[in-house]
Amino acid sequence: MGSVAALFKELIAERRRDPRDDVVSAALAFEPDGRPVTDDELLQLCTLLFLAGLDTVAAQLSYSFWHLARHDADRARITADPGIVPDAVEELLRAYSLVLPARKRVTDAASHGCPMGAGDMVMLPLAMANRDPRAFPDPRTVDFDRTPNRHIAFGAGPHRCLGSHLARLELRVAVEEWHRRIPHYRVPDGARPTEHASLVLGLDTLPLAWGS
Repeated sequence: MGSVAALFKELIAERRRDPRDDVVSAALAFEPDGRPVTDDELLQLCTLLFLAGLDTVAAQLSYSFWHLARHDADRARITADPGIVPDAVEELLRAYSLVLPARKRVTDAASHGCPMGAGDMVMLPLAMANRDPRAFPDPRTVDFDRTPNRHIAFGAGPHRCLGSHLARLELRVAVEEWHRRIPHYRVPDGARPTEHASLVLGLDTLPLAWGS
């Protein structure tokens, strides 16, 4: 990350000298609280955009392939009809939403017998909203024909993911190209994928096997 930060610092300095038609140059015009944006703020922005597009897409692909490796009918449908991939990606995003946003309580409260004090951090997994039976019939079932599919895997309102359109494109291309080359695969017998949870759910390992 030190090397990444050094590259971004150099890029920010270059864009201050010679602005171009890119994100960093556009950010030079930002005025947080009515003042010029600082180099440190630009560095934080660049770092956030850099990291956000790596870990989350990789984690989402892991869960997507984990599902498809265990559900032959869904995998066969993608292979036979690549046109379903955009809808499949949306449904897999809903069913395997991986962001775990947290908020700090400003007052004491209790929910379902669980006390929460002012200053406590509360984790609010997006997966819980996207598997809410009041919003999604049969929410635990992955249904590529689900409509409407108004999931919030990318957040909502002012917290909506800025990279959602790029993420959707990356997910679609990865699923299309993989299944064009490797239509049949599975989790090997006895293999146990392992998960982790921090601000984002993810898989540490996902063994897959294909071929003879």
